[in-house]
Amino acid sequence: MKLKNLSKVIGVALLVVLIILAVVTYWHPGARTTVSSTPNNKRSVVRVVALGDSLTEGVGDHQKQGGYTGRLKTMIHEKDHVRVIMHNYGKSGDRSDQIEQRLTASRKMQRQVKKAQAITMTVGGNDLLQTLTKNVTINQQSKLNHQLDSAETAYQKRLRSLLTVVRELNPDAPIYLYTIYNPIYVYFANLNQITEAVDDWNAKTIATATGFDHLYMVNISRAMSVGQFKSATQQAKLKRDAQKANDGKLSAQSFQTQILASDSSDELNDYLSNEDHFHPNAKGYRLMTRYAYRQMQAHQQWLLK
Repeated sequence: MKLKNLSKVIGVALLVVLIILAVVTYWHPGARTTVSSTPNNKRSVVRVVALGDSLTEGVGDHQKQGGYTGRLKTMIHEKDHVRVIMHNYGKSGDRSDQIEQRLTASRKMQRQVKKAQAITMTVGGNDLLQTLTKNVTINQQSKLNHQLDSAETAYQKRLRSLLTVVRELNPDAPIYLYTIYNPIYVYFANLNQITEAVDDWNAKTIATATGFDHLYMVNISRAMSVGQFKSATQQAKLKRDAQKANDGKLSAQSFQTQILASDSSDELNDYLSNEDHFHPNAKGYRLMTRYAYRQMQAHQQWLLK
């Protein structure tokens, strides 16, 4: 056989081998599984249960979109292309023990928690607020610290009890637990007592949360507390202005003068409601939504079958 013809034969043979390899690879069971595993393992419907206080209920949302829960439902649907069934069990004013009481008293809530693929939760703000309200007149720092330490220990016990009940109902669904924030920081940026109390409260929440599997923190504390005043220069100015206004003291009178007596349009924190200077407004709830969704994307058990 001539060399030229031999080259043609070899070329055709190689082409046939490549075609056979391609066909075998395509039809190989393992290859088919790899190609189709992602869409086949993805849920078409996701159930999310939101437990908590007024931040879950959506108080302060002037756009009436359900606070972070309504926006989270929309975001998951639009970005992950799944239908979302959202159950909102937030109730304004509830402490951690009251959230647990509602859950243990309601068979409907229990059924929905059992069926949930993901659980979100806001808790702790009212526990701390109750403590601060009782002790706002304490001027001696050591005495205030003692009261806060005692309250933190009691809160940890209540939070652990609540999370235990949730886990007994649903051992597997990831829980996305929000931190709390300081709603009066922009008015009292010079006072470390409240900032430290919030930080310590969040630290206790995180320490308690580490004892539970598939629980992820959604840390909104700094973003919501400082609002639009993010830079070091802005922070320094906040502290100077606050020092002039309250002379380094937190009292019922200074609180009334700086916040409650101000015109509603004068709320300094762009993320908080003009009506009560405490709860998030629409912008604040959008921030809460983004932070929760970021954690849900990082821990996606809820999206897979």
